[in-house]
Amino acid sequence: MEIRTLKAQETVTLAGMLDGWRLAEGWTAGDRFRKQVEFDPTWLVENVFVAVEQGQILSAVSILPRHLKILRHSIPTGGLSNLYTDPASRGRGIATELLERACDTMRSRGLELAMIFPGPPPATPEFFDKRGWHCWGGQQTILRRDRDASESAATRRKGSTASGDSEAIELAPIHCEDERELQSVKSIHAAYGASRSGTVVRDDATWRSCLQLTPAPREEFWVARRGGLIVAYARASIIEDVLTITELGRFQDGASALAILVASLLVPRDDDALIKGAAVGRLESEQLRSFLVLPTFDDIGLTVALEHREIRSHPMDDARASFRCVNLIGIASRLDVDLLRDEDGRAFLSRILPPDAMVFWPVDRF
Repeated sequence: MEIRTLKAQETVTLAGMLDGWRLAEGWTAGDRFRKQVEFDPTWLVENVFVAVEQGQILSAVSILPRHLKILRHSIPTGGLSNLYTDPASRGRGIATELLERACDTMRSRGLELAMIFPGPPPATPEFFDKRGWHCWGGQQTILRRDRDASESAATRRKGSTASGDSEAIELAPIHCEDERELQSVKSIHAAYGASRSGTVVRDDATWRSCLQLTPAPREEFWVARRGGLIVAYARASIIEDVLTITELGRFQDGASALAILVASLLVPRDDDALIKGAAVGRLESEQLRSFLVLPTFDDIGLTVALEHREIRSHPMDDARASFRCVNLIGIASRLDVDLLRDEDGRAFLSRILPPDAMVFWPVDRF
């Protein structure tokens, strides 16, 4: 068996193999891989490693370089994606060899942290834990509107307004081509993520990629305006058959506006764009929007504002990301954090990335 980088002419073949990995919403890992090839500015064949035997690809993994905000520092990170082994070839340690090769390559290219989202068995969180990875466990939040809450607590549609603390809040959807509005969203993202560990640092190319590489085929992207100025935004998709906020942000004075926006996502639509054209058997809008999931976040102002709008929250464990220091000394030096005696990479990450001190948006998943 040979482990090497992907050849350009093998891209279609690998995508076909990855079609065997079914994702939510009718997508496959092959569909996601094709999107990465087309839209991700960091995708290169030399960043894709494959295990080949007798001319057949048995397993693969991709490196997607990112910069992750950790303790206010930008850490060069390798996002590992599409780790998949053909079922007939599992149990031979191929995935482990691929992971080691990828981590060695990241280290040689100046990346200091590796991040992956465990997939279907056997690549479970336990699989990575046994190989020295740190399984980061945050808490998602399930949001529900109180049954007795009046519909007037949320804005219903584009152009409608809701009463904020001092001024009316207007909600409106935006699209990838709305460059002026996106500039405001980018400013909010940069400000909101500045002090939050885990957010991805985005330049213009990464932003364009992020808008195309959504975690599901359809998404809603809304902004909240006060006095004509965008002060908050949120994106949402159906992930694993559940309405999920995939990213949000606000300016410092935008907690109430963001709460209004989030509350509006719980209002059923007559013509729901998220389920339009979906497969037979999809939930109706009223069922879909009876609750939504908010990924791990640390915004007390938003939590309080949601409570004022009669939105109840219920915590739920979220252990979907695994990390590994591929250059422990380098990352500790960059963060200006002293290593403890005999501290390894997993213990170090456990210390600097506690569950309640990190945010990672599903739109940035690899």
